[in-house]
Amino acid sequence: MAKPARAKKKQAAVPAKKGGKKAAPKTAAKGKDVKTKPEAKGLKARATTARAARTAKPSKAGAKKKRSAVRFLREVRLELTKVTWPNREELTQSTVVVLIAVAIAGVYIFIFDEIFSRFITFIAGLFG
Repeated sequence: MAKPARAKKKQAAVPAKKGGKKAAPKTAAKGKDVKTKPEAKGLKARATTARAARTAKPSKAGAKKKRSAVRFLREVRLELTKVTWPNREELTQSTVVVLIAVAIAGVYIFIFDEIFSRFITFIAGLFG
């Protein structure tokens, strides 16, 4: 079965030129340049980072990097300095909101528990 004439055009893989730069991608059918999308701009930076990671020399083959407890605690302390801590007013407001939400959920669960328990008692009374 033949493909319809209006099928989507696929992009052909374009080999890299000498000097590390790649040619603009072309469509397979007519050889026209394809406009690059804005999100494609970050690909070059990611490719450079990936290339640097591949070429980096490993310290020792198979050896794992050890992290000390002191370094871990130092990093924890550094991360905790980045936290935005709430002031007393914000903390009080958040606590009140949580308590109200818990009260509403409790009432909701209590109502449905009563409805279902009375329904089960009614059904048990019919058969027992």
